[in-house]
Amino acid sequence: MRPKQLLFLLLILSIALGTTSCHKWSVRHKQKRDLRQMEKKKAQQQKEAEAKYQEAVKRNASHQSKSAKKSMKKNYKKADRYNNHKKEFFLKRWFKGKRKRAKGSPDYS
Repeated sequence: MRPKQLLFLLLILSIALGTTSCHKWSVRHKQKRDLRQMEKKKAQQQKEAEAKYQEAVKRNASHQSKSAKKSMKKNYKKADRYNNHKKEFFLKRWFKGKRKRAKGSPDYS
């Protein structure tokens, strides 16, 4: 009688422990899945916002003159390069004219 009761008790305990660990795994898995979905949704919203912004920039540019469009494009590229921490093309930097000093400013050369 004793071995049967011991076996029965071990069987019940192993089933109880097995379901608990399985439950924890499924909860963690669900949390990770939800987090991935939230990140994907946030990335999609950011992509849509960027597309709307670009559309607004194009709409604004369509109302400008040709010279204003050219100036806007140049400044947009310059700002993008500055924000991405990229230098100007090296030839452009080498052959850029020296700045003239303002009248009345001290000469340190």
